[in-house]
Amino acid sequence: MNHPLSLLSRLAFGAALTASAAALVAQSAPPLPSGREEEVVRLDAFTVTGSNVRRVESEKALPVTVMRSEDMELRDASQPADLLAALPQVTGLPGNEAATFGATARGDNANISLRGLPSSNTLVLLDGRRLVPHPISQTEAGVPTLSTNVNQLPNRGVERVEVLRDGASSIYGTDAVTGVVNYITRRDYVGTELVTRYGQTEIGDGREWRGTLTHGRAFASGKGHVQVVLDVYDRQAIFARDRDFMAEADMSSRAPAPWNVSTETTFNARSASSAYGFFQTGSVAADGTFTGKRPSGVSSTLTSSSGNFYLVPTTTGVGFQTSSPSRTGITSTYYWNNNTYRVLQPRTTRYNGFVNATYDLTPQVTLFADLNAYHARSVTYREPDALSSSSDGTFVVPATNPWNPFGTRYWHVTGAPNADGTARLTGTPSAVLIRNKRFTDLDDRIATVTNDAFRGVFGARGRLLDTWTWETAALHSIGRTRDDEAGATRKSLLQAALNQTDPTLAFNPFGRTFAVQGGTIAVTGDYANPESVQQTFRSAFVREGETGLSSLDVRASGEALRLWGGNALGMAFGAEYRYERYSDYRPPYAGLNPADSGLDPTDNDFLSFSANANTDGKRHVAAVYVETVVPVVGRDFRLPLVEALEFSVSARHERYTDFGSTTKPKLGVTWRPHRRLLVRASYNEGFHAPNLAQLFTGTLNRIAVSTTDTYRSAVTGLTTDGASNRRTVASGNRELQPEESIGKSVGVVWEVPRVKGLSLGADYWEIRQTDVIASSGTAAENISADSVSLRAATAAALAQGAGIGSIDLGSGSAAYLGDASVVRLAVTDADRAAFAAYNATRSPGNQRAAVGAIDYVRITYFNRAQQFVNGFDVDATYRLGRTPLGSFTLATTWTFLNDFHAYNAAGAARTELRETNNSAVGGASPKWRGTAALSWKRGAWGAGVSAYYIGHYIDSGADTTAATYEALGRPSYIVPFLTNGVTEYRYQVDDSISTNAFVTYRITARQAWLRDTTVRVGVINAFNAIPPLSSDSRGYDPALYNQLARGRTWSVQLTRKF
Repeated sequence: MNHPLSLLSRLAFGAALTASAAALVAQSAPPLPSGREEEVVRLDAFTVTGSNVRRVESEKALPVTVMRSEDMELRDASQPADLLAALPQVTGLPGNEAATFGATARGDNANISLRGLPSSNTLVLLDGRRLVPHPISQTEAGVPTLSTNVNQLPNRGVERVEVLRDGASSIYGTDAVTGVVNYITRRDYVGTELVTRYGQTEIGDGREWRGTLTHGRAFASGKGHVQVVLDVYDRQAIFARDRDFMAEADMSSRAPAPWNVSTETTFNARSASSAYGFFQTGSVAADGTFTGKRPSGVSSTLTSSSGNFYLVPTTTGVGFQTSSPSRTGITSTYYWNNNTYRVLQPRTTRYNGFVNATYDLTPQVTLFADLNAYHARSVTYREPDALSSSSDGTFVVPATNPWNPFGTRYWHVTGAPNADGTARLTGTPSAVLIRNKRFTDLDDRIATVTNDAFRGVFGARGRLLDTWTWETAALHSIGRTRDDEAGATRKSLLQAALNQTDPTLAFNPFGRTFAVQGGTIAVTGDYANPESVQQTFRSAFVREGETGLSSLDVRASGEALRLWGGNALGMAFGAEYRYERYSDYRPPYAGLNPADSGLDPTDNDFLSFSANANTDGKRHVAAVYVETVVPVVGRDFRLPLVEALEFSVSARHERYTDFGSTTKPKLGVTWRPHRRLLVRASYNEGFHAPNLAQLFTGTLNRIAVSTTDTYRSAVTGLTTDGASNRRTVASGNRELQPEESIGKSVGVVWEVPRVKGLSLGADYWEIRQTDVIASSGTAAENISADSVSLRAATAAALAQGAGIGSIDLGSGSAAYLGDASVVRLAVTDADRAAFAAYNATRSPGNQRAAVGAIDYVRITYFNRAQQFVNGFDVDATYRLGRTPLGSFTLATTWTFLNDFHAYNAAGAARTELRETNNSAVGGASPKWRGTAALSWKRGAWGAGVSAYYIGHYIDSGADTTAATYEALGRPSYIVPFLTNGVTEYRYQVDDSISTNAFVTYRITARQAWLRDTTVRVGVINAFNAIPPLSSDSRGYDPALYNQLARGRTWSVQLTRKF
């Protein structure tokens, strides 16, 4: 294995060879005409994101989108995530503030996805250097991702934001696959500026306030400069219940046929974890196994033969039912509306501080320092705790619990009354298993998430010789997150409360009271457990994450060789060392149960939270890179149809302590056939290193929410086989290798002649990734594959003459014939009876062999997938200079997605991702996304209007059959869609347009207290558009449309300069 420094010497030697070749060409180049005086019009050279070589036309030589202050003003973004989400190349916010579940990164966190790939493929920089990843991982495309939280970036004191729309692993290393976002702060501000902004939705909620103080000044007789930016942001929560279009989780009334009925659960997200509840009578064996059955003496109107019973709403109150409640009629309210409790955005308070300072040590050497601190506290909300036996395990209400309607309080083998004289029925008292129940007398779950990040950069830069610049710096940054959900339920303590026999101490999980009436047991009223009982099993759930990034870098760039016609070969090289670390810690019982606790050491003791082993990973990275730019034609040397011609070559070698080394090059060419026309092209190879969570995460027990057992659900009709929570088991893989990528782009920039100020641009781009890290599938995908395998195995056995009742699919054993990722329990007598009843009414081709219920789903990670994405970026800008009406700027940018597909494993069928939300990254990949903006300035006045378009896409969560599609007359909202070798008929989510507008006025009054004050009034979503309907639980995709869901929002901003 080559040492990084030896590779640097090779690259430098290669660059020297390139320079020598260029010199030979220079010797044969024609001399410059001597009868013409040189026009001394010199433009300063500068660097742009994506290159380390200083040159005059960097911004056009690379496909870079630059957002300056006027562009940010048009968007009126209250935080960085909203600003970046407006870019057409950004396909969504995979991590966003609508997240509520405890297993994900929630609170003040947002990440961006470029080109539809996971957010970790986009590198986010602050002043050209990396930021520490958010300390809590999130799942994208089925694997854990560590990405930059863009909300820690500054909102003020920013000179510009540069977005490189091209791969740049040869410059920056890992993560720069889809592009680079670089926030560049101001370095020369002198004075003081105070900005206050107030915003509120038209509905009256979501109030937000921001105050920002910026101060810059020179010191040491002008040798030094310091700038301080202090920013405070405070925002109220917005609840889903306060938006008419998503207050009700059953959105079937908004959906078109065939999804417009409540029995069709595609758009009915009401949960089977009900306030009424699903239970089962039976007995508990010595090993803890529960066997369901109807107790002797109990009527078949109270429980099924296997002991199942539901408490359901009736016309007179609450009653018993032995079958699954219908989603229509009076029992429709059995199903729980989670949207009453969930939020679009949490309550958030955020503090940001940015300090940068420079000091000219000598005329040639400048010292610099950057200090950044970020602190945010968010409070998010979700519905009260629920318990599902399929994911949370066995919780039994003993017969001795005084609230048990089938217990000793209400039943006796002889029917003898209680000691207090109250009546009992004749029958055998029975324990009750809680199958699915939401405990609505418990408080709403409130999570407080605290994020902190600190970053310090100390370095020096200077000039060397005539044209060379150098820079070196040390960086150290830390990110910390604490997620604290108060009042969470401890499982062992809950069971202890269920075991109590004293009614003042025992927990009543039914939420009802009962009595013997008319020769049966009846519900007599509602019941709320007293706080004294609840506190016996409630505790705080805590999760803490920490990430660290330390680096030391050195870089230099300049002219390596003078060429013909005033041209010079530019060169840059550098080296970097990085230390990365990641930890995910949960206290005992929150992560895993202690070995000596008497509880399952592979599980935790908190309801609705996945068990996790503590994770700790670290690695070292050493890198060297070199870049050369060879201007063959340009400046004073021209050729026919070649005003300028430039080639660039760069390469970077990185060595990781956890998986090895990688070297990636990039080639580029820029050709200017005419002074108003520029053509550019590039080829780059990239890589994305497996993150520390993917490598080092220990065995994880997760919960997949509302996942249906597609094989058993139609057979048994049990809610536990329907949309229930499922346990999944996942672990990291230390054998993972980097994802490899090849990127290509070609583009043109045209400054239109005779139309001053009009510029047009277009770029073709593509990214091909191989060895993509993928999971064995989500729980839903694995269960779906399991159903396919089981049907195939059943068909094969039937073809060999086996009877349907005799087919053994190996459920609960190592010989299981379904998907290996799905682990099922052994088949019970109740299972056999349910399958026999189902098969008795079906033809052999539609019969199903018996299998047991799902125990858990295994999730693993592999370098096994590949994907390809390409498209076009087009833009136009027209700057109309001073006119009697003022100055105008019109700009529009569009992205067309031409192709996006993946192969999830070797030999797998092609999965279509274009115009879908199939990628499971967050957001969607419509064919078209675009923005258009018009701004105006005249004297003290200014105004602007901007529009944002997101095209339609196909909803992978809403499909139907070909027969239904034909019967409905082939409606336009259902699209035949070929993916994985199968034509599916899916719902098409509508496109959308949102509009922002603002007006500003700079006060020119003579009064000192008003001078240099600017007032800005703005509106976001001016026409109050709502997000288009999709099958997401909120009725829209929050990774795409969370800002639109807030509704029309007004803002007032005051800026005072001193």
